[in-house]
Amino acid sequence: EAETDNRKRAKAAMLFREGKQWDDDNNSSASEDSPELTINLTDAFVRRVVNNIKQQRPRGKCHPVGDGADIEIAEVINGIGRHVETRSEASVAYDFAAERSVDAGVGYFRILPEYVDPKSRQKDLRILPIRNIFSVTMDPSAIMPSGADQNWCIVSVKMPRQEYVRKYGIKDKTGWSDISKADRSDDWENKEEIRLAEYLRIREKAEKVYFIAGPGVEEFGLYKSELPLGDDGKFDLDQVKARLAMHGMEITGERDSIKRTVEWFKLNGLKVVERQILPGQYIPIFRVEGNAMDIDGRIRRRGMVESMQDPQRMVNYGEVAKIKRLGLAPKAPWVAVEGQLDGHPEWDDANQKSYSVLTYKPVIIETSGGPVPMPAPVRQPPAQIEAGFADFVQGMRSNLMAVAGMPSEPGQDQQGVVVSGEAIRRRNYLSDQSHYQYYDNLTLAIAQCWRVMVEWIPIYFSEHRMQRIIGDDSTPGMVKINEPSEEDGVQKVKNDLSIGRYDVVMDTGPGYETKREEGAEGLINLMKIPALAEIVAKTAPDLIFRSIDHPYMQELSDRLMAENPEGLKKIMEGLSSRAKSIVQSMSNENNALKKQLEQVQADLKYGITKSHLEATVKAHDTETNAQTKIHDTETKAHTALAVAEIRAGASLMN
Repeated sequence: EAETDNRKRAKAAMLFREGKQWDDDNNSSASEDSPELTINLTDAFVRRVVNNIKQQRPRGKCHPVGDGADIEIAEVINGIGRHVETRSEASVAYDFAAERSVDAGVGYFRILPEYVDPKSRQKDLRILPIRNIFSVTMDPSAIMPSGADQNWCIVSVKMPRQEYVRKYGIKDKTGWSDISKADRSDDWENKEEIRLAEYLRIREKAEKVYFIAGPGVEEFGLYKSELPLGDDGKFDLDQVKARLAMHGMEITGERDSIKRTVEWFKLNGLKVVERQILPGQYIPIFRVEGNAMDIDGRIRRRGMVESMQDPQRMVNYGEVAKIKRLGLAPKAPWVAVEGQLDGHPEWDDANQKSYSVLTYKPVIIETSGGPVPMPAPVRQPPAQIEAGFADFVQGMRSNLMAVAGMPSEPGQDQQGVVVSGEAIRRRNYLSDQSHYQYYDNLTLAIAQCWRVMVEWIPIYFSEHRMQRIIGDDSTPGMVKINEPSEEDGVQKVKNDLSIGRYDVVMDTGPGYETKREEGAEGLINLMKIPALAEIVAKTAPDLIFRSIDHPYMQELSDRLMAENPEGLKKIMEGLSSRAKSIVQSMSNENNALKKQLEQVQADLKYGITKSHLEATVKAHDTETNAQTKIHDTETKAHTALAVAEIRAGASLMN
């Protein structure tokens, strides 16, 4: 009852986008003798919005919040989450749900646990699309666009009857008898398949929470049902306190709370055939909403197709009217006097074939003024489309683009007018702004999916194993999770995913490849500044080449990476223990040789400096002595000259 109207309009919108744009009403459809042409601009506009979402797919990230969480474990969880998305090809689920939200107003996808392979006891997670949006019935009271606050959800699924009998038995083979008449069709159930329903619900139960703390342990809370039972199989608080005291912990407080449990059932038309308790507190089915409006307590959902239907029909009607107008052109565009074409059958197909000569019979009419010859046959011009009619059809296209949120298409510019790339980018930005709600709602749905993953990962990845993780740059790696270890005589668990409380944030915008191209361009521009180029060349030259998308650049960056201490440290993180010991030994030997070389260079430099200093001092002393001797000689000469002059003067005076 809550979704009937939305489902009808969603189905009509999906069919309209696929080309069913004419109806059977004579007042609104083309007449019987007119072609029902479909100029399907709607699908092109929807495809543009969907493809833009695909190019900027949101990415989830896990952040530590408390209860012993740390950044390193958060990075491991992020790597596992990206691993789940990669193995699931989650882009299919995300894109399909986003596309349905754009055309039908709502889309769905889900996450499920599954075994790694038929021979394994380990489980992994998989994100799956829900192709048939009409198979999902979600709690109408859920307000969040992602359905995070839903209390129940129903998903109808089909199963072959033979498989059903093999799995559940012939006695439980009961169909649905309380469905509406519209659903009683081969699509609902048939001779080969039976329809089941998955029913998920949130069950809230009042339960007491105990707070536990100890030396060096951050306080945490546990429900009463999570504490160990006594020797008699019943809950005994004194025995719980005694066991905690053995580990240096104690109960510091308690309070009444509510425990949320997710229950999953599989139903046929009469009874429950399978049931299970799911971990976490959220239903693992996610909604990508389009445009939603609460009108008198009822939610009305729509995509972008519904508002485009009338403008699209006007475009179709205008094109049909143009065809009809062109059809009025005469098939034989010649006007002749009766009798002029008698005996000349070539005139019958003169409008289809090219004749070098067309012969006609002259016709003379007797008038009061005498005989008058009639003119030769004249070719008539074809019918023309009036200018106002063409403007009307073009106006209908403009209305459709405006309603679609794309009022300024680059292709609508006048011929011969050059449009800059920046102008086109701004136009695309305006068009993207008109449909940002679809991208934003997809972001909310993926964030909710990651919250469920963060709750499920400690449950389904609880054993010690080697696990693939994928980095932000899509580079895979292997890490040991839940690895028992000993440090200073204390037993610990390395990469323990069960400890800590984490939250999810979303990273939106262009993908990693686009960011890498932009980063490479920025780094290359940075190298044009000499001062900064010198710093980059000394500290991280490998990053410059690694950012360039070329096969040989990766090999070159790997070689340069080993020349840098930080790069060498990062390389050693991915090596085995044996390789690490070899590299460490060679590194120590290399460092020792470097120190010896530095000492020799220092000694050599010191010896050269000392010799140079001694030679300089000796040369300086020699020069000083020489200058002193010269000065003494000059002084003696001046003195002798002065004495001689005095004597000469005295003799002259005498």
